[in-house]
Amino acid sequence: MTRIQIRLKDMKRVQALASFLTPIHGDFFLVSGSAVANAKSLIGILSMKLDEPVEMRLMGCSREDEEKILAKLRAEYDAE
Repeated sequence: MTRIQIRLKDMKRVQALASFLTPIHGDFFLVSGSAVANAKSLIGILSMKLDEPVEMRLMGCSREDEEKILAKLRAEYDAE
């Protein structure tokens, strides 16, 4: 499992993230405190507190997909 902190500052970023992840095989979760949401679910993401960074967990995807996801997160989601 890979973990990375990201910022979802606005609805446009939330929609783009869910759309980007939907066709990729694997499990992707966002964690904020005790709240956990499927990162492919707009409703799940919007149920979280997004004014602070959230942890994204990547599980079960190929190494190639993981590298593609991490590159996008670092470029567009202020990933740390």
